[in-house]
Amino acid sequence: MQEGNRVLLIHPAGKSYGGTLSDFIPLTVSMSIGVLAAQMRKNRYPAQIWDEELAQITPENIESIVTSLEKPYIFGISTLTAQASRSYELATLLKACFPDSTVILGGYHPTALPEEALSIPAVNYVVRGEGEITLIELYKYLREGSSSLESIRGISFRGPDGSIRHTAERALIADLDSLPDFPYHIYQDLLTDTSSRRKYDWGNIFTSRGCPYRCTYCTQRMMTGSTYRFKSNSRIIQELKFLIEQLNTNQIFFQDDNLLVNRKRIAELCNFIYDAGLHKKCTFTLQARSDNLYPEIMPLLKKANFKTIGVGMEVATDRLNLLIDKRLTVQQNIDAVQLAKKYGMNVDLYMIFGFPSETKQDRRAGYEIAKKLKPNLAKFTNILPYPGTPLYESVKDSNRLHIKGCWENFRSTIAEIGLVLGKKEPLPYVPDSCSEWELMRTIIRYNFLMILQPHSLKTLLLSKKNSGLLHFPPYWYVKPTIVLSLFALTTKLLLNFLFTLFPLCISEKVMHWLNPALKERLAEKSSNIFEPKRWTSVSLKKSLE
Repeated sequence: MQEGNRVLLIHPAGKSYGGTLSDFIPLTVSMSIGVLAAQMRKNRYPAQIWDEELAQITPENIESIVTSLEKPYIFGISTLTAQASRSYELATLLKACFPDSTVILGGYHPTALPEEALSIPAVNYVVRGEGEITLIELYKYLREGSSSLESIRGISFRGPDGSIRHTAERALIADLDSLPDFPYHIYQDLLTDTSSRRKYDWGNIFTSRGCPYRCTYCTQRMMTGSTYRFKSNSRIIQELKFLIEQLNTNQIFFQDDNLLVNRKRIAELCNFIYDAGLHKKCTFTLQARSDNLYPEIMPLLKKANFKTIGVGMEVATDRLNLLIDKRLTVQQNIDAVQLAKKYGMNVDLYMIFGFPSETKQDRRAGYEIAKKLKPNLAKFTNILPYPGTPLYESVKDSNRLHIKGCWENFRSTIAEIGLVLGKKEPLPYVPDSCSEWELMRTIIRYNFLMILQPHSLKTLLLSKKNSGLLHFPPYWYVKPTIVLSLFALTTKLLLNFLFTLFPLCISEKVMHWLNPALKERLAEKSSNIFEPKRWTSVSLKKSLE
């Protein structure tokens, strides 16, 4: 580790990303702690990172990890809901090993539930919202005694009397170009330090923050309101050149939730990519809403060598679109897919099952539309009602919501697609129109039926990289260990798939015998009436500095 580090920033991971498929899923650089580390270093406070996807922190290796860390130690843990359990466990471990250390939690989950995070005795502070400026100010307070806790915006902590206190909200960072370059070199060093068998896929980039839309299931609004901010195109080109020319990346995925919000910006970006000659060296993938695939920008995307577009269709009926405040129609999604194909682009289609009041017919409609549109890949997953969202507020008192422990089950069904017969963790939410097994069965079955389409199989097996997640190393088919591993995994997956083809009345009895807890959420009579909560002008209010 670099000498004289002031803070250790940690990306927690209780389970390997990808579950049974982890060996064939590229590992994405943990952007959140990377940006924080860069900001610390910009302010002359060297920070180090540790990614538990490469190696978990344990009592046996913790001393070697903190060797160059300044005492008393300061630890920062970035936490999504799926990571909450591991984050709390990790905080407790760190405090047990180093009682005088300071543990700070930040990210989406602590922002939504700061009181929960601070109910863990080992957690000293919660950073709410964007953390780049807040972490610097909190660090100065801890190390230098500057200012006071109450004057630091965007934090929560326990007062002397044990009560939890929240300071005023932190304004959003208006100029994303004011943030330092992403520190890829730290991750390169980390690969050497951990000697992990897993490696990073460097071909990922974020160019914006926020989204102006109001989908009720999205956590982004909680962090950024209805704002949409983006880096300058000259700054983006600089980063793309580094990824392509220094890290030898030839496929880059723009991970922005919706890259195409501002059509003037994206048109200019495409021209910048073309003028820099990057379209000759790299292919690009993006994600976007259907109504932002404007016909006039499609030729520009093609010219810049954007090959794949991920479309979040989510649901296949206009009734459900209204319920989740998607503000799209099914026809708009269909038109967008056909428009992309007209320009020779691949389309990855994302669908979500399990929304309140959803019916079997709604799910079937999703599969039929995906099958008809013949996307490059189609991905069906279950809804996760994340805390802080209107969807969570709508269902939090329902007996159809099940939170296991510290949110340990807030993972997609397809993350454990090969373990269905032995799956013990309950789904986070199941609509009353179906049983828990019926929802699991439908998701697994439809994913397999789409994967087995010839065009999808070709994409999975021959593409070096796709936004459908699977990634096979070059010439994998001539490497016996990989072929044998794939054969064993494929056999297991196919057996599980074949099990989902049994009639529901038979497969459900088997699943109830294997896992009696599945009986807790059977199908109920439903009036199909659901009054959803929505984002309001108050809940979306965020200011810019």
